[in-house]
Amino acid sequence: MNPATKMIKDLRIALKDFESMVKDPRYLWNGRDIKDFSLRPREAWANWLICAVLQKVHGVDVTFMEDEDGDGILFDTRSGNILPTEHVSALNIPKGERLPEGEQRIIDAINLKIARGPEYAKGKTLVVFFDGAGIFYRSKIRENIFKKHAFESVFCVGLATSDVYGYIYTVTEFRDSYGDNSVTHKVHINEDFSDWVVSQIME
Repeated sequence: MNPATKMIKDLRIALKDFESMVKDPRYLWNGRDIKDFSLRPREAWANWLICAVLQKVHGVDVTFMEDEDGDGILFDTRSGNILPTEHVSALNIPKGERLPEGEQRIIDAINLKIARGPEYAKGKTLVVFFDGAGIFYRSKIRENIFKKHAFESVFCVGLATSDVYGYIYTVTEFRDSYGDNSVTHKVHINEDFSDWVVSQIME
């Protein structure tokens, strides 16, 4: 690992830094770079949301860092384990077109990366960042991708609601080793981006 690689050391401090980017979603749509950090805003934000869930669920100190070759690395600071990520956008705005609603929007994005082959996927986690899907069923996504890819896991991260009380994002993890199961959590960020709550969603 390059010693010059920048790592997010504190998720709470980083959350405040994300406030302006999330509240003005043009930063997430257009992919404009973050100053002094190599990841695009939507890549960094999705990685932050995943780390918030992993910390809650597994009780481990997981954060993320830059990646010279990919879209960021998830990093367990206790064990030293790293997991490179590759991201794909399923947002309406960057595409300049209306994508399908429901689970098909997410499945299509995953298939774009599956098509790049097993060598591309080996040892990586795929992250789909989406909006506008409306109602979707994670069981249908799992059925469509199960045993069809070589990624370590697939995370789907999307905005659920935003209002005066804050923002709620959903984070769904798919692993072939889970068998018939997949897990979705919601991350509720309060209105001033000073704190968050993670809870599991039962489908």
